[in-house]
Amino acid sequence: MRIGLITWVIVWLIVGIMFMGLVSSVYGDYYKTIGVYHKYNPQVCIMYPDPELEPRIEMLSEVTFSAINEWRDKLVNATGGNWDMPVKEYAWSEHGTADVSDYPECTLFINYPEGVEDESVGRTGFDFSSSARYYYWVEVDMNTVERKVAISLGESVNESTISVNTEWKEIPESDIRNIVLHEFGHGLGLEHYYVTSNCMEVECDYSPIMYSSIDVFEGQVKNVTDKDISMLERIYGADGFGGMKPKWIPRTCDVQCLEVDCGNSRLC
Repeated sequence: MRIGLITWVIVWLIVGIMFMGLVSSVYGDYYKTIGVYHKYNPQVCIMYPDPELEPRIEMLSEVTFSAINEWRDKLVNATGGNWDMPVKEYAWSEHGTADVSDYPECTLFINYPEGVEDESVGRTGFDFSSSARYYYWVEVDMNTVERKVAISLGESVNESTISVNTEWKEIPESDIRNIVLHEFGHGLGLEHYYVTSNCMEVECDYSPIMYSSIDVFEGQVKNVTDKDISMLERIYGADGFGGMKPKWIPRTCDVQCLEVDCGNSRLC
């Protein structure tokens, strides 16, 4: 029996889709990017919290500078490019009632809000609404909510009770540094590193600082990895800020992308 042209086209489409699925699953893990980047060296502005509410200002300064310097030093060591990120510090007394428009020189704000009842312990966003001014903002929590559920069983359903006690818990210094490292990576243009491999069969890599989640209160010490650095190089090029202007920015890049030309990857 002869197979018509349309039938052959459908068959080849199905085969092609199956093949693409096999190819894309070979390398498994992948990165995402925000899709935007700093055209020039970012001016980082650290906006410290009210010392009456958060007295750990000295520690906060140390871990924030440590995180920023780790990104800069590892980028410079890997590429030799221009990765300078000047930093300005503002005490609460200098910015407590101010607005972002009062700091036109700042392109990357780091802020430490008080009492954010959120599932996450850090947040990053950007505002490109004005052609004359754009900026990123990073928020890092100093405290988080711990909820404890207590169940009291009575003789009947109506006599049973469920109570939820909310308690603010101070985030340890090591975890704050981990959060700053992660959120600052977002501020440079990275989104998340995803592990898609079957971890029952292979050893999965959760080490990149841009892995999609960070656990607190577990004593973890995380650092920027070669994979994190390689992905930023895909965005900016080896010259760093203000150097190569990419014609496009990869939105997604599988692990193979980090070793070969990202443009050859189907995911990019």
